[in-house]
Amino acid sequence: MPARKLFSRSPQPLYLQAAALFRSHIQNRTWRPGQQIPPLESLMDTYGISRATIRQAFGLLEEDGLIRRSRGSGTFVNAELPETPTLLIPKTWAETVELSNQLGTVSLVESNADSPLPDSLGMPCGADRSGSFQYLRRIHTTEAGPFCYSEVFLDSGLFRKHRARIQKSTVAPVLDQFYGARISEARQVLNVIEAGQESAESLQIPVSSPVAELRRYACIDGRVVYFARLEFPFRKVRMEFDLLTSR
Repeated sequence: MPARKLFSRSPQPLYLQAAALFRSHIQNRTWRPGQQIPPLESLMDTYGISRATIRQAFGLLEEDGLIRRSRGSGTFVNAELPETPTLLIPKTWAETVELSNQLGTVSLVESNADSPLPDSLGMPCGADRSGSFQYLRRIHTTEAGPFCYSEVFLDSGLFRKHRARIQKSTVAPVLDQFYGARISEARQVLNVIEAGQESAESLQIPVSSPVAELRRYACIDGRVVYFARLEFPFRKVRMEFDLLTSR
């Protein structure tokens, strides 16, 4: 399929799509470390995009430390490529608590009034969903910068009881520390979606960039006390599975 036709399928600006394509060439070693990248004219012919678009794309790759441009010599893949820090997407409650302990927390919005849970959690849930909840919108960070945008609904009584701790940390470790033995159900679903304006601004990524969306809830004594919707930049997360676990 002609590259120009492929590009037309996405609403993203051409230079972002070109940067993603060129980045994949580096990641899969089509363009190897230290290798000179084909000249602009060749890339223009191959992908049907303009010189300006390619230069914009190269600018992003240069910012990421993937390439270097030398006037008169050409563009080269860096001999030593930076490693993108990644976090392991949790598959169990224990892994959720472990990941949460790695993240710093910056509050964006903290509702004053008690709220109900959303009408739809975006995942199956047959548990009791009554009661009122505190709504929190937050950014979670590591030393490498923002890693997670979250919207959290926490049982209002639990929030008031542990307000000081929760305002400084993620919620899962607090639930686990004080109520771990009473958590009767905890489920999670993973979707791949496009970042909206709020999450894109918070995560410092372009709008419509792919993100891993986690939706999860936890119950105490059969009632939902915690529901969260989280977005992670897709390039900054990974998943690992033991494919023989059930054998």
